[in-house]
Parts: sequence; C-alpha cells; structure tokens
Amino acid sequence: MGKVAKTGDRAKASAEVQQSCPKCGKPVRIVKRVRNREMGIAGGMFLSCSACEFAEKL
Repeated sequence: MGKVAKTGDRAKASAEVQQSCPKCGKPVRIVKRVRNREMGIAGGMFLSCSACEFAEKL
C-alpha cells in the first residue's frame, strides 16, 4: 500500500479562502514574504494577486 499524498489537504485549505483582488477581480492567495526594502514592504503574511501588483498585509 502506498502513502496518501499531502497535496489534497493543501488544495482543500486554499479553496476555503477564495477572495478576489480589489484591483482586477482575480483570485488572491496567501503568501509569506520576506522584507523587501526596494518596494518598501515589511516581511510577513500577505494576500497577494498574481495578475497585478496588489499586496495587503494580514
């Protein structure tokens, strides 16, 4: 018997938080970012849109 893949849990967890971007309306995802001094962003957990430059700290 093989092991059950853990990716099923990740897909289910991300499906629970389906929000849309206020700028473009595409779905956003939760990401962990490190400090970026060029963009002036502190590190931490963010809502991030992959289509535009939207990022909001949680």
